[in-house]
Amino acid sequence: MFSPASFAEKLVAWFDKSQRDLRWRQAHNATDPYRILVSEVMLQQTTVAAVGPFYERFLNRFPNSNSLAEADEADVLTQWAGLGYYARARNLHKAAKAIQSEHGGIFPRELDEILALPGVGRYTAGAVASIAYNSRAPIVDANVARVLSRILPVEGDLKTSKNQAALWDAATQIVQVESVEPHTVNPAMMELGALICTPKNPRCPVCPVSDNCQAQKQNRQNELPFIPPKKAPTPMFDVCALAQDATGRILLRQRPNNADIWWQGMWELPRTTRSEGESSTEALIRLGQELGCAFVPQTRAITVKHGVTRYAIELECWRVQANQPAESETLKWIGTEEADNLAMPSVMRRLFERFAPNRTSSEQLSLL
Repeated sequence: MFSPASFAEKLVAWFDKSQRDLRWRQAHNATDPYRILVSEVMLQQTTVAAVGPFYERFLNRFPNSNSLAEADEADVLTQWAGLGYYARARNLHKAAKAIQSEHGGIFPRELDEILALPGVGRYTAGAVASIAYNSRAPIVDANVARVLSRILPVEGDLKTSKNQAALWDAATQIVQVESVEPHTVNPAMMELGALICTPKNPRCPVCPVSDNCQAQKQNRQNELPFIPPKKAPTPMFDVCALAQDATGRILLRQRPNNADIWWQGMWELPRTTRSEGESSTEALIRLGQELGCAFVPQTRAITVKHGVTRYAIELECWRVQANQPAESETLKWIGTEEADNLAMPSVMRRLFERFAPNRTSSEQLSLL
């Protein structure tokens, strides 16, 4: 029988001694709801190790919600560039604007008000409310779901409505235990999943709550949770144009602000996806016609493989000759210093720097 009190008390005792010294847990960040929101949004689909430097950079530029609300989206995306999943940055920007316009610049305290902020889901709202305000709000993220699926246990796909209800019910029981503080027990569950109750080869011998774990008692800790097989990513074949003027500046295009595409509003080497039966050079010629540049493909400079959402992309970068296109708001010749202030996806940033005119041969070889 699951005992929320026993589980919570053992977990908190372990957390007090074993928690990592993460940047967002340091005193000046630990109870600031805005900074907690930033960290939680950044940590979605991104590792702790990757987030650290971006967290510091972002907060140096936008230390509070009002400074973020007043910023241009391009500036926000520039500070976010490299983290990926850029809709997170846009939603964070929208949330800051909502805090300013609907709450007078004061971060809301009530769970339902936090949940109403753009891009904030049930988990994120619970994390902010419990950590910043010590509210008894439950949380279930991937780490917590894995822990609870083994403790209870939970059979089958965790994403079903029945299993989601079971996980949130257990998380609610845990955070309601009066002998523990919400701002401690919720992070403790996440930390247990990150350090001990890992997806593969969980460290059961050193787990502080192994006595509470049904999966461990049944020797099923490597079977749970059940992970449905992932669909293979869809292959996509793209080409981009490396056009440089006499001074070495590189032609960049700003992607449309269209919710149906990724990287909206960001800058890139002009890029297109090859149609079925279309060669790379044919795709480049078509792209040049669409942009009014009359691209003449020369040589393939480099091929890069990367992933975006559910796609596995092979991107060929071709040197092209281009007539001098008339610059516009969305098509510009860009030098190295100008590029520093543009929001560019990480793969495009690497390509730009790879061929930037002020790079030495050794620096170019180290990129990509």
